[in-house]
Amino acid sequence: MLPVVLPMVLLGVSSIVTVLIQGLLFGGILALIAVGLSLIFGVTRVLNIAHGDFLFLGGVVTSVLFTRYSLNPFLSIILVMPIFAGVGILFSLLMKKPMSARSPEIVTAASVLVTLGLSNVIEGLGGTITSIYGYPYFTVSRFDTGTLYVGGIALSNLLVLALALIVGISIGMTLFGYRTNLGPVMRAAMTDREVAVMLGISPFRVSMMTFAIGISLAALAGTVEVMVTNIDASVGLVLTIQALTVIVLRRVGSFYGALLAGFLIGTSVSVTEIILEAVGQQAGIWNAAVPLVILIIVLIVKPGGLFRR
Repeated sequence: MLPVVLPMVLLGVSSIVTVLIQGLLFGGILALIAVGLSLIFGVTRVLNIAHGDFLFLGGVVTSVLFTRYSLNPFLSIILVMPIFAGVGILFSLLMKKPMSARSPEIVTAASVLVTLGLSNVIEGLGGTITSIYGYPYFTVSRFDTGTLYVGGIALSNLLVLALALIVGISIGMTLFGYRTNLGPVMRAAMTDREVAVMLGISPFRVSMMTFAIGISLAALAGTVEVMVTNIDASVGLVLTIQALTVIVLRRVGSFYGALLAGFLIGTSVSVTEIILEAVGQQAGIWNAAVPLVILIIVLIVKPGGLFRR
């Protein structure tokens, strides 16, 4: 145990806190993806395998706006969110035919095939964009907001601001779900679609709004992602799988449940990285496996999920 603990101590308090904040931030990004993914599935029964790829596209837009036009990444949210809300509406039109199937099982099966193909198209498009701009990956690494000192601990302002943004979005989405007219309509469609139709709720109109919100949340996650790290076209499917892990862990309708599940996964990945680097192993190759290991353990110990109503 000592060979693991000693290098962690030698990292220093600032480095350890930074790594943990990065873990929380990664968990928050997963929560943004997971909520949009579960919202779309709950309302429409569409399992969007390409959901993580929209994170990539959101990150690309943010990166290009910053590198080409020097637009502050936080301000780019003003453009990214409505652009991808529109993309979500177009996506709902694409899925209109599959969603018209009478059986929810057929809807889900058809959506997996369609969105898996869409994921491949976006990944290919990402390769084309990479060749056009000459970037091996997309990031806004030159964007610097300075350093924050708290109790002698040095923290990146960018990490703190990005984490605050995600927490703020979580509060806003929860208020949207319970304090607006559209929120209860969407929750009613998730609970019982047939009853919602009987009450006069337009399924397709609700579906359009759901896709708009879900896809724009994924794109927002991409904006946050390129602020703190870099992305390429291959990240989409991996992030979709990790978001599905968050959904299984939370088993609750609120954004807070997804945020807690995401934080659990994110901090676990960060701690695992510290331990593996301390024993001389390459941590990067294990990052994708950590959420799945957590999922297996939770399903064995508590099959109903960690955060139930």
